[in-house]
Amino acid sequence: MLRLDGIIFTIINLVILYVAMRHFLIGPIQSVLAKRKELIDSQFAKAEEKEAEALELKDKYDDMLSHTKEESARILETSRENAKKEYDNRIQKAESQASQILAKAQKDIELEREKTIEDLHSQIAQVAMEAAGKILMEKVDASTDQALYNQYITGAGDSHESNSN
Repeated sequence: MLRLDGIIFTIINLVILYVAMRHFLIGPIQSVLAKRKELIDSQFAKAEEKEAEALELKDKYDDMLSHTKEESARILETSRENAKKEYDNRIQKAESQASQILAKAQKDIELEREKTIEDLHSQIAQVAMEAAGKILMEKVDASTDQALYNQYITGAGDSHESNSN
């Protein structure tokens, strides 16, 4: 039967076994589990830090990329504006030079025309004076007048043709 001392002895053995197992087996296992939990937690924390850093770097990269695109668009627009201004300036200078050249050419033509007219007047006056001198020197009659008139017209025409060329 069950004896009281056997039951007490069994209970004492169970308590000693429990204390020994707790001290030698459960304690170290819990310690190892706690260390592993700390290690896993620290690795998760590091992974979260790295993920946060990666997200931060990605955001910085996206911002820089966006800024770079905006900057390149601004530079391109500025370059287009500068090129347009330069084009307009060159066109304006070319038009100004062309109008100056045209004005100078017209002025030169007008001066040459006036000079030619003055030369013609001078030659006509000289021919008229020569004709008048010849008329006074020669005997005047109708046939002489007609011959002098024809000679004058021919001389004036020849002189005009030589000046035109």
